[in-house]
Amino acid sequence: MPDSAVQLTIKPSLTLAQLKPVPGERVRLETRIPRARYSVRFIGLHEGGGVLVTSPKPGAGRTLPNEGASLTVKLAAGNHICAFQARLLKIQYLPFPHWVLEYPAQIDVRKLRAHTRVPVNLMVTVDNETSDNGFPMSVFCNDICLKGASLEAGRMLGNPGEKLFITTRVSVAGLDHVMLIPAVLRSVYQRESGPVGVFRHGVEFFDLEEETRLVLAGFVYQQCLYESGYLEEYES
Repeated sequence: MPDSAVQLTIKPSLTLAQLKPVPGERVRLETRIPRARYSVRFIGLHEGGGVLVTSPKPGAGRTLPNEGASLTVKLAAGNHICAFQARLLKIQYLPFPHWVLEYPAQIDVRKLRAHTRVPVNLMVTVDNETSDNGFPMSVFCNDICLKGASLEAGRMLGNPGEKLFITTRVSVAGLDHVMLIPAVLRSVYQRESGPVGVFRHGVEFFDLEEETRLVLAGFVYQQCLYESGYLEEYES
């Protein structure tokens, strides 16, 4: 599996109204001057009129934007991530604190694909069918998707077609999960030459249990959101 950044499919000619974001969805607001980020929730929209979001909670020493400020807005809608520029049209306090943002004339829409690969820094344990020849062993996983992963090790983990068993711990929405993943070794190549060369292995997952598939999907999409800038890793 070759090196790759996060792969997202650009979906043109969609409006925010067509994407139908769900009320309560997290929205990221960013300002350049001063440089700041705010996490709010989507309330609703009026096509061509405006977008309603909750007001950011004031923090110690943090200044909130004034009406007329230019914002970068990022939010998820179903299997899409979208971003657009908007002015803060109105700050309202009744019946509850909320902001009215300018309805975007144009938005950047990206669709997450099932085979989207995301870069990660995971230490995983790999075992083979016989647990011999130095197995199990710890190796480095540098990218992962719903269908497979790329593993790096100081020696070959096997030959293409051989079965491996991968164990790793991941955090999804702040909760730790242990995944046990059966995989087939599909490719092996030496990334560097010399006695300390690194072997990169492309593996394909198979026969995943339902719980493992759900955790894996949550982890991959969460990493996609981090990479897109929609979420900031380790934020609450």
